[in-house]
Amino acid sequence: MKRLFIVIFVFCLGIASCHYERPEFYAEGDYIQFYYSNLINKDTNDRRTSPLNYPYINSTRLRDTAWFRLQAVGMPSKKDRQIRFEPCINKADSNYVAAVPGVNYVAFDDPEIQKYMIMPADSVYMNIPVVILYDAATRGSVALNFQLVPTVDFELGELTLRKGRYLFSNY
Repeated sequence: MKRLFIVIFVFCLGIASCHYERPEFYAEGDYIQFYYSNLINKDTNDRRTSPLNYPYINSTRLRDTAWFRLQAVGMPSKKDRQIRFEPCINKADSNYVAAVPGVNYVAFDDPEIQKYMIMPADSVYMNIPVVILYDAATRGSVALNFQLVPTVDFELGELTLRKGRYLFSNY
């Protein structure tokens, strides 16, 4: 009888100690960064931004769109939130032609792109388009480097997830 009592007591104790813990959102601020699906196995210096698709341009295809995935860290908002990109320089791309806004890609402050630079309400993931353009005067491989910029709605996320990069050929 004593053994049965001990077994029942341990069983009830085990059930009473179990509880379901739901994951929660990070509530200390709102941050924006590029999304990478394979961060677990990557060294922080080895992260490369790549679009979700691989567009191309040439003299018969004058423009195409590269889509980059972004992730908001923090609580989803009940309102739309603004996101901003700006071009930047990557010294490692010295063998590439630097992309020129309005010539090799649609500028990030262009109204055509600005309408997509908004994180919809109740969302924490989104895709941002980067429209690349064919330019007959530009020959060779073109490097388009850009970075996230803090806004009223977002601070910048992890340091290694702030910059975007797209390399394409213009022939």
